[in-house]
Amino acid sequence: MAKMIADSWVTAQSDNLPRAIRFYAKLGLKPSKRIRGHYVEFKAPGGTVLSFYQMGKQRVKRSSGGWQIMLRVKDIKAVEAGLKRGGVRCTPIASPGDARLSWFLDPDGNRLVLIQFGR
Repeated sequence: MAKMIADSWVTAQSDNLPRAIRFYAKLGLKPSKRIRGHYVEFKAPGGTVLSFYQMGKQRVKRSSGGWQIMLRVKDIKAVEAGLKRGGVRCTPIASPGDARLSWFLDPDGNRLVLIQFGR
């Protein structure tokens, strides 16, 4: 049987790509690919690719689903403090089970979750 999936990544719509690029720079990510004014990709540690597209006046209706971008970190308190210094507001750290997590929204309302396994 032939492989059905050759590549994959996470993508989301953005209303303003320059604003999204500035926001993701606060997470230490730099654009790895751009299509002028319409698309940008970031390669995150671990091999995940995050991408954002802008449709101009056209809009793709956002779903009310529960998709999230999960960002595994080694020291959630340090990462959260750095984000706070950069103007990113995170939720208080919660500790369900053996994980600690906090989440925040990017300027387009996409949810990102910091997660630290173990204590």
